[in-house]
Amino acid sequence: MNRMQNSGDQLDAKLDKVFAAYRAATPDPEPSAAFMPGLWQRIESRRSSNMLVFRRLAQICVGATLALTVVLGAVVIPHLEKLPVYSASYVDVLEADHPNTYVDIFKGDIK
Repeated sequence: MNRMQNSGDQLDAKLDKVFAAYRAATPDPEPSAAFMPGLWQRIESRRSSNMLVFRRLAQICVGATLALTVVLGAVVIPHLEKLPVYSASYVDVLEADHPNTYVDIFKGDIK
């Protein structure tokens, strides 16, 4: 039991040394009335600089979408309107090519 206490005391002493070294490496900031506003100002400046990148990317995407929409409206849609329009649908063409009743089959009207 005594041996476990000694090893525990040694670990506590090592831990105290680590904490003391950490305290020495990172001194406490000077407390003042401007500490929290200054901290929030630094946080907001980092946040706004990151948001500027995303805002610029969004503006580029919106501009590219607008340009693509204008191209589609000015070039592609008028070109598609000149193509011939068929009056029969795909189902109508299939129905005309294949007999759909047994009467047509028995009459010999198979195409």
